[in-house]
Amino acid sequence: MHTSLLLATKNRLADLQDCLAAIRHVRVPGGSSLEVLMVDNGSTDGTAEWLSSLPGDLAPGIRLVPLAEPLPGKSRALNRAIRASTGEFLAFIDDDVQVDPDWLEALEEGFRTGAGALQGGIKISLGGPAPWWMSPRVEAILAGTALWTEKTPVTSMIGSNMAVRREDGLPDWCEEIGPGIPRFPFGEDSDWSRRCLETRRGLFWPAMAATHVLKGRVRGGEILRRQFYGGLNQAIHSPQRRRLYWQTLGALPRELARLVWHALRGRPERALDALWTLARQVGILSAAWGRGQGHPHWAHPDS
Repeated sequence: MHTSLLLATKNRLADLQDCLAAIRHVRVPGGSSLEVLMVDNGSTDGTAEWLSSLPGDLAPGIRLVPLAEPLPGKSRALNRAIRASTGEFLAFIDDDVQVDPDWLEALEEGFRTGAGALQGGIKISLGGPAPWWMSPRVEAILAGTALWTEKTPVTSMIGSNMAVRREDGLPDWCEEIGPGIPRFPFGEDSDWSRRCLETRRGLFWPAMAATHVLKGRVRGGEILRRQFYGGLNQAIHSPQRRRLYWQTLGALPRELARLVWHALRGRPERALDALWTLARQVGILSAAWGRGQGHPHWAHPDS
């Protein structure tokens, strides 16, 4: 089996070096190979120079293919990598993700089931002491896979650890959304994976595991941002958007009351749990106020 591992990076040289160190330790089964396509998306921190200094053969069975995409946008960079890739399977991670040593073995095992796509397991590492408000709920928000169990069918995936079987009609990443695009700087992975899964059977495959190393980037504002954009993205892609709006409007006062109740009684952890939910609800309703209008994959028909 031949697998292509694709990732885009910009100005995260230290994270990228740790990412590549983990890839070097991946076990490659006999008869298999792994090509690693790293796309520099306009870095100014020495990333391009570092990539060009590396040998092509990282380890037995693992080959590095450094690429460059000067135009801003993670989606553009990943399209550049797809065009250069040669694997029968295409896997995607982020530049601050470290794959487990048995990641490739698990990927191949997952595709032997006949699945057309795999969502790998995602573990969270903070790279330091956890803030006082860290909870299982926050870890679930950061990982994005906590509600799934092994072999659960999936209808969208998280780009920090996912893989698809290459087939005719593999869609391009939408270059009008994602990091680097001011109007829609979110949701590029779920958008692309939803379109992939229209013609493929996707499974949650936790054995294909990786660790998302956040290194001090976990702050309350980041959790609120993820929840808001998660809700907005849910509304954008929902074919039953009107029903979703009404359900959210009905639930929002209860969450607001729960926030106030626990805050007044000195229960900050429970108050924050309500706040995370409110942020997602506001994201959903922001689509009703026009926030998602003009998105290239606005779901139709509405009902």
